[in-house]
Amino acid sequence: MCLSTLSNLAIADGDLWRARGLNRESLELAQRVGNPLFEALAHYDRARVLQARGEICRALEEVRQGLQRLQSLSAQRLYAVRARLTLYEGFLLALRMQPQLARVRLQAGLSEARACRDISVLIGHCVIARLEGSSGEFAKAFAELAEAERLMHIWDVPPIYYLAMITLVKCELWLAQGRTDLAEAWLARLGQTYNGENAAAPPEFHPQLPLHIELQQALLEVIQGQPMLAEGRLNALLEHGQQSGRQMLSAMALTQKVALLLGSGREPEARKALAQALDAAGGGVLQPFEGLLAEHPDWLRGQLQLCPPTPVSLSLSEKLPALASRSAVESCVAAEQLSARELAVLRLIAQGCSNQEISDQLFISLHTVKTHASHINSKLGVERRTQAVARAKELGVLG
Repeated sequence: MCLSTLSNLAIADGDLWRARGLNRESLELAQRVGNPLFEALAHYDRARVLQARGEICRALEEVRQGLQRLQSLSAQRLYAVRARLTLYEGFLLALRMQPQLARVRLQAGLSEARACRDISVLIGHCVIARLEGSSGEFAKAFAELAEAERLMHIWDVPPIYYLAMITLVKCELWLAQGRTDLAEAWLARLGQTYNGENAAAPPEFHPQLPLHIELQQALLEVIQGQPMLAEGRLNALLEHGQQSGRQMLSAMALTQKVALLLGSGREPEARKALAQALDAAGGGVLQPFEGLLAEHPDWLRGQLQLCPPTPVSLSLSEKLPALASRSAVESCVAAEQLSARELAVLRLIAQGCSNQEISDQLFISLHTVKTHASHINSKLGVERRTQAVARAKELGVLG
């Protein structure tokens, strides 16, 4: 257990090689003792280091080896280690953009973790909240976070262990909703706490929290029309990721930079950044490309066709939405079929308004707003509101 704690501290400090060595030593000791629980915990810690390095596929293998070590134990008994491994498997599957499989593993892990009163439930609820947010189900996303907070209160867990994790996910959801005032206020607080003078240590389950705060801050700056500030922040994160071997951090910073460059009309630089992002994602992480898949599918398809085929580029090509293959004529015809009221709803969606805010501004029921939104998605050939806005901008529907 001491080696596990030291490994977590090494990950937080960015010393992934030291963490790797500590985990190897931990696994060797566990194998000498012959305790499957200790062996499983060692595999869990090794998976966390691999994930920080961007080696998502290898991390998944490590988690599954840990679960195999526990197969000899009674299936009727509950084990916190098994819950953590199962939840982490769900988290890694989400990084691989396999949401259905991820949900199955997350729910299984949550069930066992709750029964064990293990704080790892945070992983499950936060990842599910992100999945719901990606689907535009913000009410469900916030409900997941509220349930996590409720459990922490009931179990008397000190806020320092969970509050920052939950708040950061809330900031991500607020930015997706266009509620920049809330995101700005809370990101400032998080930044001051974890990146300012006398910075606090990050929580156990999110040793890279300070870096993810910076990623969200960069996204906020783009939304607020400060692309130069955002680019400087992303470049600093990229340099840190390259120096510390945090390939996943590099991939996340680079994909955000690609979107920023495309939005600034700097397409040649965006192509170069995408090539770097694909290289950084070589270990199997796909989730950082989620925004590009939704907002720039046609551009991304064209670039992937020009790249040498790799497991990551092939996986991304398979996940491109169907709208990318539709002809411009078909899309324009669909866009022209939008009614005046649907266009009004679409414009408010583009401004970041929630369904309730749209209902209040247009004096229509919440049910009618949802119906219009569904019709808009159908006519534009998309599944989510973010895709609808991106597609409408491509077609010039929003001016």
